Amino acid sequence: MISTAIIFHAAIIGFMVFFSAVVAQSVFKTLSQKAAGAFLRVLFPRMFIFGLILSLMASAVAAYDGVAQMALLSIFVSTGFVVNAFVVTPIINKQRDAMLEGDDTAGKKFKHFHFVSVAIFLVQLLTSSYIVVTNIIQDI
Repeated sequence: MISTAIIFHAAIIGFMVFFSAVVAQSVFKTLSQKAAGAFLRVLFPRMFIFGLILSLMASAVAAYDGVAQMALLSIFVSTGFVVNAFVVTPIINKQRDAMLEGDDTAGKKFKHFHFVSVAIFLVQLLTSSYIVVTNIIQDI
């Protein structure tokens, strides 16, 4: 039987893939650079908080079900959402503002922290995928 925690991780995979494949592509194709930046500044924190809620719910369900490894991996995913929402995104925004004001070093910092954010995102996606796939295989 598939655990509710698996369903939460499947939802995490779904919104992350949807964002990467649909939202990000559409934003930069349809909005001006300025409008895209303003939109993403609103979207990213909300998206990360949504992921945080889902992953914390998965953690709670897995802990309640006595599946320690899944609970720990879910907390790991949650931590990534916290770091992205409350640490990395504010730094990215600050560096982007400084870059637009002409600070040449801010561009390098922006790229570095953007890379960090994307790396965290990918690790979370892979971790949730691992949780879903390994648990489905165990149920077969």
